[in-house]
Amino acid sequence: MGLLDKAKDLANQAKGKAEELAEKAGPSAVKGLDAAKTSLDKATGGKYHDKIESVSGKVEGLLKHGKGPGDTGPGGDGQTPKTS
Repeated sequence: MGLLDKAKDLANQAKGKAEELAEKAGPSAVKGLDAAKTSLDKATGGKYHDKIESVSGKVEGLLKHGKGPGDTGPGGDGQTPKTS
Protein backbone atom coordinates (compact mmCIF):
# COMPACT_ATOMS: atom_id res chain seq x y z
CA MET A 1 0.00 0.00 0.00
CA GLY A 2 1.53 3.25 -1.13
CA LEU A 3 1.40 6.61 0.53
CA LEU A 4 -1.41 7.78 -1.76
CA ASP A 5 -3.50 4.71 -0.90
CA LYS A 6 -2.99 5.34 2.81
CA ALA A 7 -4.00 8.97 2.40
CA LYS A 8 -7.17 7.97 0.51
CA ASP A 9 -8.03 5.43 3.20
CA LEU A 10 -7.61 8.02 5.97
CA ALA A 11 -9.64 10.55 4.00
CA ASN A 12 -12.48 8.04 3.59
CA GLN A 13 -12.41 7.24 7.31
CA ALA A 14 -12.57 10.95 8.15
CA LYS A 15 -15.43 11.44 5.70
CA GLY A 16 -17.40 8.64 7.33
CA LYS A 17 -16.92 10.11 10.80
CA ALA A 18 -17.83 13.58 9.56
CA GLU A 19 -21.05 12.26 8.02
CA GLU A 20 -22.00 10.60 11.31
CA LEU A 21 -21.40 13.80 13.25
CA ALA A 22 -23.30 15.87 10.69
CA GLU A 23 -26.31 13.58 11.01
CA LYS A 24 -26.28 14.00 14.79
CA ALA A 25 -25.76 17.78 14.66
CA GLY A 26 -28.33 18.49 11.92
CA PRO A 27 -31.39 18.90 14.16
CA SER A 28 -29.49 21.17 16.55
CA ALA A 29 -28.22 23.24 13.65
CA VAL A 30 -31.77 23.70 12.35
CA LYS A 31 -32.90 24.88 15.80
CA GLY A 32 -29.98 27.32 15.95
CA LEU A 33 -30.77 28.57 12.47
CA ASP A 34 -34.37 29.20 13.47
CA ALA A 35 -33.29 31.13 16.56
CA ALA A 36 -30.83 33.22 14.55
CA LYS A 37 -33.46 33.89 11.89
CA THR A 38 -35.95 35.11 14.51
CA SER A 39 -33.38 37.32 16.22
CA LEU A 40 -32.16 38.82 12.96
CA ASP A 41 -35.69 39.50 11.78
CA LYS A 42 -36.50 41.19 15.07
CA ALA A 43 -33.28 43.24 15.04
CA THR A 44 -34.00 44.55 11.53
CA GLY A 45 -37.63 45.29 12.35
CA GLY A 46 -38.81 42.87 9.66
CA LYS A 47 -37.27 45.01 6.93
CA TYR A 48 -35.42 42.02 5.43
CA HIS A 49 -37.92 39.33 6.38
CA ASP A 50 -38.30 37.89 2.86
CA LYS A 51 -34.54 37.70 2.28
CA ILE A 52 -33.95 36.15 5.70
CA GLU A 53 -36.63 33.53 5.01
CA SER A 54 -35.21 32.78 1.58
CA VAL A 55 -31.66 32.26 2.79
CA SER A 56 -32.67 30.34 5.90
CA GLY A 57 -34.84 28.07 3.78
CA LYS A 58 -31.91 27.26 1.51
CA VAL A 59 -29.58 26.61 4.44
CA GLU A 60 -32.17 24.47 6.19
CA GLY A 61 -32.61 22.44 3.01
CA LEU A 62 -28.87 21.82 2.85
CA LEU A 63 -28.80 20.82 6.50
CA LYS A 64 -31.69 18.39 6.12
CA HIS A 65 -30.32 16.81 2.96
CA GLY A 66 -26.75 16.70 4.25
CA LYS A 67 -25.28 18.12 1.09
CA GLY A 68 -23.13 21.12 0.41
CA PRO A 69 -23.53 23.54 -2.50
CA GLY A 70 -21.09 21.60 -4.70
CA ASP A 71 -22.40 18.12 -3.94
CA THR A 72 -23.60 16.79 -7.26
CA GLY A 73 -22.19 13.33 -7.69
CA PRO A 74 -22.09 10.15 -5.65
CA GLY A 75 -18.77 11.21 -4.16
CA GLY A 76 -20.27 14.43 -2.84
CA ASP A 77 -17.25 16.39 -3.96
CA GLY A 78 -18.85 18.27 -6.81
CA GLN A 79 -16.84 16.22 -9.27
CA THR A 80 -18.12 13.86 -11.91
CA PRO A 81 -17.12 10.31 -10.96
CA LYS A 82 -14.23 8.94 -12.97
CA THR A 83 -14.60 5.66 -14.77
CA SER A 84 -11.71 3.30 -15.30
